Amino acid sequence: RLELGVVTDAVYVRQTVDFADRSDADWSAPAAMRTASIPTHYSVVFVSAPFQQRTEIDGVMTGLLDFSINKFDVDLTAALYERLVDGTYVKLFTPDDEFRASYVRDRTSRYLLRVGERQQLRLRGEHLMSRSFEPGSRLVLVLSVVKRPDQEINYGTAAHVAQESIASAKVALQIRWYDSSYVELPTRVAGRDTQPAPAQPARPKTTVHPQAAHPR
Repeated sequence: RLELGVVTDAVYVRQTVDFADRSDADWSAPAAMRTASIPTHYSVVFVSAPFQQRTEIDGVMTGLLDFSINKFDVDLTAALYERLVDGTYVKLFTPDDEFRASYVRDRTSRYLLRVGERQQLRLRGEHLMSRSFEPGSRLVLVLSVVKRPDQEINYGTAAHVAQESIASAKVALQIRWYDSSYVELPTRVAGRDTQPAPAQPARPKTTVHPQAAHPR
């Protein structure tokens, strides 16, 4: 496993989302695949260290979210980008991966989150991807709480999400993302064999950790 370093000295980053605030009702994510900046609307950003050699990422994103929360549920999206040496960003797949936290453990049964307790969720993305990263590029993950006008809002009560309304938004969502959270993707340095020999250790993985929380 290729560790690319924790990029924050904090034990956790704090995220707050006020679902009752509709001043951002006209916000929408940019459709372009290459942009000068990344959308950080109610997001936590994970950033790797720069790649030292040309490196290929092939496979599906997996990861662990280590957090505490004041709600029973939350909807999240995950978007992956390459940050190029010139500072621009290339989105690696679309649409974003989407997760309802209460169904991450089992898609057939709902398991509500434990309010106020530190807990972990293991993620697996929906997109099989392949990308060659040049030296100096970085891998960036934007993990966002869903709060946009074209999607159902999960207010985090124990009720069915379809039965919730803005009346359930009296208390803002509060999340602490601990720095042991990470995502991984299989990697190989360009020019090396893509398939490990039998009985050999698994291919190395690029690991990125939380950098900062962005309110909008």
